[in-house]
This record gives sequence, structure tokens and C-alpha cells, in this order.
Amino acid sequence: MSAYTVPDALEARYKGDGMALAATQDGQLRGLTYLRDLLPGVELLECDAAGRITAGILDNPRIAPAVRELKALGSVHLGVCSRWEFVEL
Repeated sequence: MSAYTVPDALEARYKGDGMALAATQDGQLRGLTYLRDLLPGVELLECDAAGRITAGILDNPRIAPAVRELKALGSVHLGVCSRWEFVEL
């Protein structure tokens, strides 16, 4: 599990606590998109038995454009934003 500080360049994209997709490159956070913006109610729809969203969400066709956009910036990860950090799951 890796943690990345949200840089000043992504300040406008940071919306507090929540599940997100992020692009990283060379140990830096390059892109950030919250799942709730892509799939409203996703926390209720795509959880495993423990209530966690699984990496299978990356295959959801409704978020494919966002995943492609993030892939152009680096490696795509599923994780959680909190306290100005993105923590990869």
C-alpha cells in the first residue's frame, strides 16, 4: 500500500474523504478522480462482503473514459483520499 500527498497542482480536484482513482508516475500523484463523481452511489453498488470497493471497478464501462484519461498520466490505482493524501488499496 502506497500513500501519495496531493500536490498543489491537484488542489482543485481534492474533495476530502472518499474513494478515488489516481494516476501516479515516478512516485508522484499526477491525476485524481473521485468514484462518487463518476458513478453516483458506487459505494452501495460495487462493494465486497466487507464493504470495500474492489479493483474490479476499474473494468466498469461507465468509468472507462476517466480510466483512459488517468492512464495517459501514469499508472492507475484505486484508493482512498483523506487528509490531503491518496492511499492506494
